[in-house]
Amino acid sequence: MDLGEIVVTEHHSERELYEKEMPRAQDLLWRGGNWIHHGFGYLTGEMKEYGEWMKNKPLMVQLVDWILRGTSQVMFVNNPFSGLIILVGLFVQNPWWMLTGCTGTTVSTLTALALSQDRSSIAAGLHGYNGILVGLLMAVYSDKGDYYWWLLSPVAVISMACPVLSSALGSIFSKWDLPVLTLPFNIAVTLYLAATGHYNPFFPTTLIKPVAAVPNITWSAINVPLLLQSIPVGVGQVYGCGNPWTGGIFLVALLISSPLICLHAAIGSAVGMFAALSIASPFDSIYLGLHNYNCALACIAVGGMFYALTWQTHLLSLACALFCAYSGAALANALSVLGLPVCTWPFCLSALLFLLISSENPAIYKMPLCKVTHPEANRIYYLKMKRRASESRREEQKRKEQKPSDSSKISTGGTPLCTPKSRHAHPMTSPCSDYVKHWAWSKGCSQRHLPSEHRRRNIHQLRQQTTDEVQKINMENCVDVKIETKGERLPMKQNPLSKGGKSFCRAVGYLTGDMKDFGTWLKDKPLMIQLLDWVLRGISQVMFVNNPLSGLVILAGLLLQNPWWTLTGCVGTVVSTLTALILGQDRSAIAAGLYGYNGVLVGLLMAVFSADGDYNWWLLLPVALVSMTCPIFTSALSAVFSKWDLPVLTLPFNLALTLYLAASGPHNLFFPTTVIHPATAAPNITWADAEITLLLQSIPVGVGQVYGCDNPWTGGMFLIGLFISSPLICVHAVIGSAVGMMAGLSLATPFSQIYSGLWGYNSSLSCAAIGGMFLALTWQTHLLAMACALFSAYLGAAVTHMLSVFGVPSGTWPFCLSALTFLLMTTNHSAIHKLPLSKVTYPEANRAYYLMMKKHERSCCEA
Repeated sequence: MDLGEIVVTEHHSERELYEKEMPRAQDLLWRGGNWIHHGFGYLTGEMKEYGEWMKNKPLMVQLVDWILRGTSQVMFVNNPFSGLIILVGLFVQNPWWMLTGCTGTTVSTLTALALSQDRSSIAAGLHGYNGILVGLLMAVYSDKGDYYWWLLSPVAVISMACPVLSSALGSIFSKWDLPVLTLPFNIAVTLYLAATGHYNPFFPTTLIKPVAAVPNITWSAINVPLLLQSIPVGVGQVYGCGNPWTGGIFLVALLISSPLICLHAAIGSAVGMFAALSIASPFDSIYLGLHNYNCALACIAVGGMFYALTWQTHLLSLACALFCAYSGAALANALSVLGLPVCTWPFCLSALLFLLISSENPAIYKMPLCKVTHPEANRIYYLKMKRRASESRREEQKRKEQKPSDSSKISTGGTPLCTPKSRHAHPMTSPCSDYVKHWAWSKGCSQRHLPSEHRRRNIHQLRQQTTDEVQKINMENCVDVKIETKGERLPMKQNPLSKGGKSFCRAVGYLTGDMKDFGTWLKDKPLMIQLLDWVLRGISQVMFVNNPLSGLVILAGLLLQNPWWTLTGCVGTVVSTLTALILGQDRSAIAAGLYGYNGVLVGLLMAVFSADGDYNWWLLLPVALVSMTCPIFTSALSAVFSKWDLPVLTLPFNLALTLYLAASGPHNLFFPTTVIHPATAAPNITWADAEITLLLQSIPVGVGQVYGCDNPWTGGMFLIGLFISSPLICVHAVIGSAVGMMAGLSLATPFSQIYSGLWGYNSSLSCAAIGGMFLALTWQTHLLAMACALFSAYLGAAVTHMLSVFGVPSGTWPFCLSALTFLLMTTNHSAIHKLPLSKVTYPEANRAYYLMMKKHERSCCEA
């Protein structure tokens, strides 16, 4: 009988006989394989059994385990055996670096112990991994070379700051259930390097200079073996190591604990290498893995570590790695102006951004932070939760199916025994009356010991208070019903002229506002037709207008300005809208164009700031890629801003465009951008040269500059598009642009900048946002809108000067910062009413909603 032979027995006695006659060699082989499997299981994963065994050991023995786990936690691995292998790799790279790293993680862990941080987190190495990075990178960037023993003193001091920063950031990020990642290390090392610098007499650091010329790249000189070698080198660069053997040892350590982490680290490093080639980075920096290590960390974080691993999250991890590579290039260029390295800032920012995404897709499942262990265990937890959810849905469906059958058994064949209350009660009053009775009874029970006279009086007061309470709770719903039904009146005889006028007003009403009826009519139409509506609404949403007809007029204005810009803007908004659809974002928000307006701005301004001129067809590729990040920024920022019920405005566009322009710059070989220089001399201004006609013309030009257009006719068409949807938005856009123009004159700005509308567009947006859009329009909020426009203009001057140092334009940063500042303002003044974000439509409807709320509140007070 062979070892692999299958024997089928018919009787129990035959089975027992077969078991007795089973060859001893097969039994020993099975037992040996099982023992090897169990033994190997003790070394993989997080070595939980080993950690439990260590709990009753002396503190010094436990400290060694915590240090090893902290060493491996840099790569999301909680395994002391992997940490030991990583230390071997560090020793192969540089023994001095290994010593400074061990000093950092030891001091950091002991500091966390002294600060009485969570013991389980300390034991998992979560307070040690930032310390080892601090020690390693301080040695890497030291200009004194190896074995400069005085360096151990600042290493110990800076490492002590890591647990403090981890604890502080943990308390903030817990609001969104986010990890702190390597932010403590980034903050500590950046502050240290900025404080010392290259010319410090005690602790000088490596000199870092910004790029000053186009790199000389010969594609035929590329070395493919070195490119492939850069993949393990990129993994090694997580610890600051450039030795490929060290990177290979690190990958072995990751493989022992989690093959999925090892796989995603290699994939992320490869993605970073390809991204660097796509932006024509110098080959030396690619071979050193400097473009790879952030991508490796980002790919691990999203690909199974903090998201349960599915093919959707696997693709999301690749997108995160790609975004991390390009944002890393941007941050490297920006920080090099200050003489600072990029560290792992790109990884932290990109990973946190992708972890803040909220999606309706069940396959994109973010793990609760308390359940995160390693990707294999995370996937098991996800599958278990998925099975439990499906079982609960099945049981709920069974209960729903049983309810009709149960009710049919009670039927008497004639009139029901009792009529359900819900059939006769008013839909808005029945729950309220139950709440009143329950609340009044619970309050009245505590007063039963009072005399009957007092008890009756108190119960009457409680009922009155409860009624007022419930009326306030349901006020918004009541207002909605009244707004919808306020036009219903008894039929009256009307003359034909009156009927014709009303028909005309009704027809005009279909085209103004947010064209709600048109959007409802489109819901059952094919996706391509709906997409056209979403794109047009997205184009108009830049100016807070949710109207496809206004979007069409604005599109015509863009075509008048520049057909090439129109094409790039349309590509941006289409790609941005489709990406939101793929990511499972809220369908109503997509239909309102809220995921398209940042995309159109990205497409337009990337064409405006391109130094290659019009019709550079290769530019459509980065336009599409950068536009894909807008829905990600929108979803992430919405998750943060929802705590204060704030809109994201054009922050996604600002982040995406700023990162793109910082990553490419004027010296990029493929996609050079316009050179922006900071002011170096006082402008020569002669007030007699000011032209009133050009100053007045700058008002519509300032509105046009919202889309990057400087043609006054284009600005005029934009104002027509705004007027069709909302005359109030149109008026405030004009007022804001005029305020910005006057603010520019008050600061003695060169006339050419004022004439081109560069001082008007941020003020125009700010005035429209505050003047009726997010605050209900009253004369007080109208004055507040003009104040916000003025503040935005002066803030724009400051932001422009600061960003020009980095060669980056101000975008709409001044508008976002000023509008959010004014929206965060709290006041007891009843006339300054901030609308709930879910109720915001357009200023005229917002004011009607505000007045109805006010009227209802007054009627409640009188009652």
